[in-house]
Amino acid sequence: MKYPSKVDLWLAILIWGSMLGTIGIGLYAIFYESSSFWEVMFLLLSCVLFPMFMLWVCFTTYYLLSDTHLIIRYGPFKKTIPLDSITSVKKMSNPISSPALSLKRIEILYDRYDMVLISPKDRDEFIMVLSDRCINIKKAR
Repeated sequence: MKYPSKVDLWLAILIWGSMLGTIGIGLYAIFYESSSFWEVMFLLLSCVLFPMFMLWVCFTTYYLLSDTHLIIRYGPFKKTIPLDSITSVKKMSNPISSPALSLKRIEILYDRYDMVLISPKDRDEFIMVLSDRCINIKKAR
């Protein structure tokens, strides 16, 4: 079952605004300012390609729940967690970096000391389905 990431409006505005602004500034500098070859290459990398990469990561963040694994996709990155290694799941609003586009997150503890934060659109449904599929899980609210 595929769950798209919830996206907070303030975060979407921040990401889109900063990335599109950076791309615009980079393209303006490339086309309207006299620059050396290396300056153009730096501008392309830092002001066009990097922001496009960040937008790609934001557009493609989702979570797949199969019968045996939780698969987290964000841009070119993929994290696979066996469901039988998940020990705990709880709602939280931790702002640390993670493959989540909302502060309404789910903390998933797995293996012995590993943790990931995700933000599916429907947290309650996701937790319910995950709890049904995981044998070692402890739910916390």
